[in-house]
Order: sequence, then C-alpha cells, then structure tokens
Amino acid sequence: MGLSSFFFKKQQEPVDVCIVGAGAGGSAVAKVLAEAGLHVVMLEAGRRFNPGDYTTWRPDFEVTGPHVFDPPDPARDRYTWGSKRWFNYTRVKGVGGSTLAFVGVIPRLHPSDFGLRRREGIAVDWPLTYDDLEPYYTQVEQVIGASGTDKGNPFAPPRSNPFPTPPHPWNCGSKVLKRGADKLGWHLVPSPVAMPSKPWRDRPAAIGCGTCRLGCLIRAKGSADVTFIPAAEATGNLTLISNAMVRKINVDPAGRARSVVYFDKDGQEQEQPARLIILAGNAIETPRLLLLSKSSRFPHGLANSSGVVGRYFMEHIAVFSWAYFEQRLDAYKGIPAGGVVHDFYETNPANDFVRGYALEVNNGWLWPISTARRLPGWGTAHKKRMQQVFGHLVGLGSVGEQLPDRRNRIELDRRVVDIYGLPVPRITNEPRENDRRLIVDIQEKMRQLWEAAGAAELIIEPTYVPGGSSHYMGGCRMGDDPATSVVNRWQQAHDVPNLFIADGSVFPTGGSVNPALTIQALALRAGEHIVAEAKRGNL
Repeated sequence: MGLSSFFFKKQQEPVDVCIVGAGAGGSAVAKVLAEAGLHVVMLEAGRRFNPGDYTTWRPDFEVTGPHVFDPPDPARDRYTWGSKRWFNYTRVKGVGGSTLAFVGVIPRLHPSDFGLRRREGIAVDWPLTYDDLEPYYTQVEQVIGASGTDKGNPFAPPRSNPFPTPPHPWNCGSKVLKRGADKLGWHLVPSPVAMPSKPWRDRPAAIGCGTCRLGCLIRAKGSADVTFIPAAEATGNLTLISNAMVRKINVDPAGRARSVVYFDKDGQEQEQPARLIILAGNAIETPRLLLLSKSSRFPHGLANSSGVVGRYFMEHIAVFSWAYFEQRLDAYKGIPAGGVVHDFYETNPANDFVRGYALEVNNGWLWPISTARRLPGWGTAHKKRMQQVFGHLVGLGSVGEQLPDRRNRIELDRRVVDIYGLPVPRITNEPRENDRRLIVDIQEKMRQLWEAAGAAELIIEPTYVPGGSSHYMGGCRMGDDPATSVVNRWQQAHDVPNLFIADGSVFPTGGSVNPALTIQALALRAGEHIVAEAKRGNL
C-alpha cells in the first residue's frame, strides 16, 4: 500500500496536500511530499516564467530596462503602512517567488540565534536548535549547488559537510574592500551563494554577468523554479496552478482546514479541497490570509486563538551606502554578493545595544541606468557626473537583527481593498530603541570600512531604508506554547492540526543572515515530519 493511500482513497476525494505559494518554502516542502508519493496541488498567485525569455528584457547586460518579473499592479498588489514612515515592501510574484530576484546569498543562522532568551535573557527562544536544523541546511545546499568556504571565517557555524562548490573569485570592488577590512582586523569572507562555481547536476556554473536580480538566463542561480519545483514535478505527483490568487481557507465543523478558495487566471472563484493545507506565501501574505479566513469558529482569524497572528513582524535592518573610488573597479561585474563581514554578529557587552549585524558587499544595482537614477542633478552636469563615477562605485549593505516587538505587525486595512475586493495588508514596522542604536553603529562601521579601503567620496551616505532588506519574518511565530505562538516546532498550527506554514513568518527571531536558506531547511524538516506522521496515521 502506497503512502498516498493514507490520505487519498477515492479519485473524487480531495487531493492529499494543497500548498499556497511556490517560493522558497513551498517548493522545498513540495519536493519532499511529492517524492513520498503524496498528490500535491500548488497554487501560485503569479505566473510561470521561462528563463530563456529573460533576455528579451535586457539586450545589454549592463542595462536594467523594465523589470523581468511582473511589475507591481497598483490595483492588484496594494498595501498600506501603519508606521510613521514609508515602508518599502518588495515582493516577487511568480513560480519561484522571491528566489527569482534574490542575489542568492544563503548563509546559515548561527547557533546563538536559536536561544536568545536562554543565552541572553532577551527576545524568545526557538523551539529547536541549530543542531536540529543543520542536516537540512546541508540538504538544501546540495540541491542548489551552493558555493562558498569557511576558510578565514572564525564565525562560521559548524557544518557536517563542506560547500558543494568552491567560492567565486573576488571582483575588483571586493578586493579593495577586502584590503580595507584586513587593515581594520575584520574578516571579509566570500558570501555563500546559491550559484554554483562549477557545473552542478543539470545546471551550468554561474558566469558572473552580475544580473542575478534580473533572473538567470542560463539557470545557474539556484532559484526554486529550476531546483526544487522541477524535482517535485518529475515525480508526477505535483500539479502546479499559476495565476491563482488565494482568498480564504475554509474549515469544517470540527475546526480542521477543509479547502482553499482562490481566484483563477480568469478571475473565477475556485475551491480546492485537500486533506492537508500548507501556507507558504511570505511573512506578510500568510498572516493576511489567516486573518482573511475568519469564521464563527475562528472569529479573529484562522489559527489565531493566541492573538499572535500578524504580531512580532520583523525585517532585517537595511542600511545602504555607495562609495566612489578613483580607480575604475567595475564592481557590477561578477556575482553581486561580493563578501560578508560577521565580526559584529553577536552581542558585545561594550555596545549600548544587544545582538548585531552583518555587512555585505552588495553590487546588484550599479549598471548604467540604475546608477544614473541615483545620482542627483539633470542635464549636462548629470551626464558629466555619470561619466566620472560609472565603473568607480562599490556598494555596501547591512543585515541587522531587528528584535521581535509585538507592536510591529501585519493586519487587514479597514478601508483599502485590492482588485479582488480583499482588504490589503497594513504593515507596521518601526525600528525600536535597540534597533535605532544598532543602525547608528552600522553607519559608523560602514564609514570606517570605506575610509580604510581608500574611498575618495561617499556617493550615498549610510542610509537606513525601512523595508529595504526584502527579508520579512515573523507574524506566525513558532513555539511550544499555544498561548504565545501560532505553530509548533514542526510548523503545524496549534489550533488546526492539518494546517502547516512553510515560510519566513514562522521565525521567532531573525538573526543577521539572509533568510532563504533557513526557510528551505525548515520546509524540508517539516515535510519529513508530515510524511512520518502520515505513515503513522496521525494526520
């Protein structure tokens, strides 16, 4: 008897699993479940892209042109913010989710990140440890052919296996910053990235064209659409439906998730019954969907007896800066992720704040058009300035740890709706006292690095950009206590036993690393748990 018989008994009955969202987490859990023999339907709000078509959007790789992926539709993708300042919510809709446009930086969380309450008396602990997640980090790295090295990095988390492929070489911009970091006694090391440095499985090595944010023509970047999703589809057990905007999760009288209601590509409402439902939108859309799915049994939103759905929303503290160097460096060539500094990651008692941040060499937007748009002025003066600085710029960004705060939240806007008539997400995210002190230190360290590296001028002073990290976490935090969390350590909703969440909304804390690798590692772990529980008849 196949595993699918535990769920799927008759052809006219519901599918085994319905996954909402085809990004990092949804694709990873789909692979595990499909390979185990479960019939999976995946619903994705965006469309499916063919990597071979990306070239039609950029005849010259140095020119950004129109964005490869669907531009935001003000009617379809509206959101509001309850913060005091504008919040830059970035989202990629499409099969592959944000991995389509990310630059592929995939560091692991550090062991300390999982026990802040236990270790330092702050924030909250994860209900699992680094050791629990380490084997799944390794699995993800193997699937995508991660490149990197721990050589020269005294802060690297322990690993059971080396990186599948060696690190990419430094480009000229990274070499200059490396010399500056060495002068300061800091450790600038190659960024671990989802682009193999040599051919990996059925994908070629990355060629360093520098346009990872615009989509990878040759499928070298390990985005979900060319790694996990094809593996799941190869089983014959995954049905992927794109252009499917989910609006509600229905429950049965017993309080179990029963079906997913969505609008298809023609705007017609459809209903997909399933014995198990997994939400994998993102840390904004998943809380929104749960709040939209209120019922007489769940009057405050599905799986929200704790009142925590939407609460403790976090993003990484993003400070950006550009510097001008007298020598031409062409830092836009090569992979955009040019190195990372973790010297300031952990809590330092000498600081007036707790926890820390990473500094990353970030050269993803230094092409001609994107450079010109960021330079002030107009006309002849602007052209002369552009001739002077183009090819001489290097970028820095930060990944700072924002502590979870109940006031930072996702809720439904009471007045603004999208094209479907659904309340849009209202985002409140303010840097609180510890965050503000962290920002000041990041700005100072960036200036120190620029000076040590020999920068002649700061084109963009170190500037905090709310929402600029694109790393959104929390809102459905995991924990052992149903009164203070939404899901358990297996990402299973406390209130709804056949509902799981496989995206960054489950993070109790954010650490100071890009979250994609952790989202996928958690999804693989949750998928294995689902398969094991299905075999036992517990689902």
